[in-house]
Amino acid sequence: MSGIKNSAIILFLISFLLPVKLFAQIENVPPGMASGLPVPGYIILSNGDTLYGKLRWALKYVENNPVEVKFIAENGESKFFNASEIKGFGNRLKVWEENNPTPVYLAPEDYVSLPSFKKGIPVFMNRLIPGRLTVYQNRSSVILTTTKSSQKSRIDGIAFYFTPGEGLSIGPSYRTDYRIIESRTRFTSYFVSKEGGAIIKVEKENYDDLYSTLFGDCPAISQETEKTPDLKNFKNFMILAEVYNQLCR
Repeated sequence: MSGIKNSAIILFLISFLLPVKLFAQIENVPPGMASGLPVPGYIILSNGDTLYGKLRWALKYVENNPVEVKFIAENGESKFFNASEIKGFGNRLKVWEENNPTPVYLAPEDYVSLPSFKKGIPVFMNRLIPGRLTVYQNRSSVILTTTKSSQKSRIDGIAFYFTPGEGLSIGPSYRTDYRIIESRTRFTSYFVSKEGGAIIKVEKENYDDLYSTLFGDCPAISQETEKTPDLKNFKNFMILAEVYNQLCR
């Protein structure tokens, strides 16, 4: 009987402590990564105003993209917002690195309201990279399992370098964490908009045909790919997109 009592006590303690640990971790979970749980974040209204509070994924999708999010204001009031009603939402998670006083932001940083790729219905798309080339996550693409093996060597450019474990540095001021690059290169296709134009789907099968359209207007990119031809491969698309946005503004 004592063994049964001890087991019951242990189960009680686990059930008591687990929620504490779980909710302690929620502060560091991006919207949508823990379905149904509220996380700190913000929404951007149609007039451009930003409201801060907590967000909860609504589990409603079109073409595998979320279409609704619940916003809980600091005063406790809550409301569901559709992608047709607001510009977007997000939660910019900060990571501070030793000897680097600048905060590094982990993706996903924000979700932007856009027409879905096929039906044109307003949805929230995860914006992975902003800039002249804006890259959005294709949630329906298969997650690659060979990401690290495809980026196991240092890439030295003329104006940048990329090192697994350290990240991407472009010039003296721009730097990303390696975890950001890793999380952004784990998909087989992406949605891309150049200079605010129509969204196109970029994948390995059409990448060579789209390469000139995406990068051909920037001589600095030609210099980089001449020095490091491997940059032109699809596996390095996200790295090249970040380099393009920094060198070809």
